[in-house]
Amino acid sequence: MPTPIDTRLLTLTQWLSPAFPTGAFAYSHGIETAIHKGWIADENCLENWLRDCLKDGSGRADAIWLRLAHSSDDPLEIDAKARSFAVAQERLREADRQGAAFVATVNAVWDLDLLEMILPVAVGRAARLTGLDVDATVALYLQAFVTNLASAAIRLSPIGQTAGQRVIQRLQVLCLEVAEETKTVDADDVYSNAFFSDIASMVHEILEPRLFQS
Repeated sequence: MPTPIDTRLLTLTQWLSPAFPTGAFAYSHGIETAIHKGWIADENCLENWLRDCLKDGSGRADAIWLRLAHSSDDPLEIDAKARSFAVAQERLREADRQGAAFVATVNAVWDLDLLEMILPVAVGRAARLTGLDVDATVALYLQAFVTNLASAAIRLSPIGQTAGQRVIQRLQVLCLEVAEETKTVDADDVYSNAFFSDIASMVHEILEPRLFQS
């Protein structure tokens, strides 16, 4: 007999799919600036950039906010804290607009009553309300984070489709490691040491011409 697939896993993959209407395709998280400046010029550069974001930057922070939103009875308090850690106007707008789009869709399709929150907080809260496993949610969220940014780099043409998939595949283990490492942390453990990524997000506000909104 085949092993049955839990529909909760399918729900997670639907939420975190590039096809889910959050508008993720419109945001590069500062990667457009990094490519413009030559900081990301090839496959290895992109992998190193994303490793830093995952382990020491916004990827790790998002994992923490997601977990806190999943466990909290007051997700709006978590949302306010998460917003205060945004390093740039565009970084906050990216999380805010994607979160609003995510909330609108899950409310309509899954009959939830979420208020607007930034994306990782909204995903964490929605996962709690629908009974989704937080560890699986964090791991798949991080993979979606990597996938979206690799896709942005591909569209900006420093690497090809196959190279992009190699990067995503090589970062799978790190996604799981960050998901595991954030199990026992709280808001006091949020930080960003991915300085070039943060600077790129700040500089992108005045980058012209540009393709992405962040």
